[in-house]
Amino acid sequence: VKAKTLQLARLKLNAQQISPVFIKEKSIIPFFSGGGQISSTTVLFFTRQLSFLLQSGISLVQALGMCVSTTASPAFKEALKQIVRQLEGGQSLSKCLRSRPDVFDGFYVNMIVCAEETGLLDQVLKDLANYMEKAEMIKSRVKSAMMYPAVVLIISLLIILGIIIFVVPQFAALYAGKGGLPALTQAFVSLSDLLRGNPLPFIGALIGIPLFIYQYSKMEHGKQVIQQTVRVLPLFGKIQFQAGMVRFFRSFHSLLRSGVNFLEALDVAYNIADHPNVQRGIKMSREYVTKGKSFAKGLENSKVFPPLVFQMTKIGEESGKMEQTFENLTNYYEEILDNLISGLIKMIEPLLLVFLGGIVGTIVLALYLPVFQMGELVN
Repeated sequence: VKAKTLQLARLKLNAQQISPVFIKEKSIIPFFSGGGQISSTTVLFFTRQLSFLLQSGISLVQALGMCVSTTASPAFKEALKQIVRQLEGGQSLSKCLRSRPDVFDGFYVNMIVCAEETGLLDQVLKDLANYMEKAEMIKSRVKSAMMYPAVVLIISLLIILGIIIFVVPQFAALYAGKGGLPALTQAFVSLSDLLRGNPLPFIGALIGIPLFIYQYSKMEHGKQVIQQTVRVLPLFGKIQFQAGMVRFFRSFHSLLRSGVNFLEALDVAYNIADHPNVQRGIKMSREYVTKGKSFAKGLENSKVFPPLVFQMTKIGEESGKMEQTFENLTNYYEEILDNLISGLIKMIEPLLLVFLGGIVGTIVLALYLPVFQMGELVN
């Protein structure tokens, strides 16, 4: 089966009613192969547009045809054309969407299944679009927190590189013929000569390494390695965990609200959480439910979630208001996540200033050490 990730391969096989024992990647996805990918924002725009058209009284096939003509993504246009053909052939919308797991995930399809059963497709699509919008906002905030220090560091290193290439030679010419230079100064002069003499390998590394990391992060294996690395970092790891919890709470709430079966909702939310610790907690709590035990007790015994989570879940179980409970948990932990991201950015700024200030200070010290040395000789 051809798929961009192992999860998509599993979804494709499940759509064919095949339950794989294990899935193994046969070949690495080639670099620069992302041209046919469909972004989540494209699917979000389509969902909102389809909801609006259905609310306006347009038939489903006609509305999908209008979406085909307005989408700017060639890959998504082809996917919609395929769905329209299947619909005209008599298949249900959920079955058509299930045939394209590379575009519509399990969460999306399950929501549509419930919409077909209740006859509220336009309303469910509107709720789905709102969910995707909030999920995209959280994803964007987390990405910004991760990218901010990297961008600032790269720009600062480029400035430092400019100083080494263009400023250090001026001082080197000034000190020429004045005797031996201090070791620190000589090191920067030698580095400057090396970069000016043959800068291509360094420039290639400067451009190639970030590009390699970016492309590697798009692969299944690369994504896992980068996520594991980030989780080791103290505050970054906490942000990743909080984001995983928010994804679980929001998706689970939306599925329950749409009438999805409790265990099925847990299975879908398990994949959306996309964090090993959160997934471990979901898996254990699911086992408790299948054995007729308390869902809240499973969350507690997993030792993954904070006490507030299983305490509120216990109240939700007793009152029969599980949907409302998970909506409250989503709102509460979204606010915590926002505060963590803001705190991270505020903490990184002074640390970066100290780090970069130390590098610039070292360069300045290296450039003026010969002046101090000559002053001591004159004295």
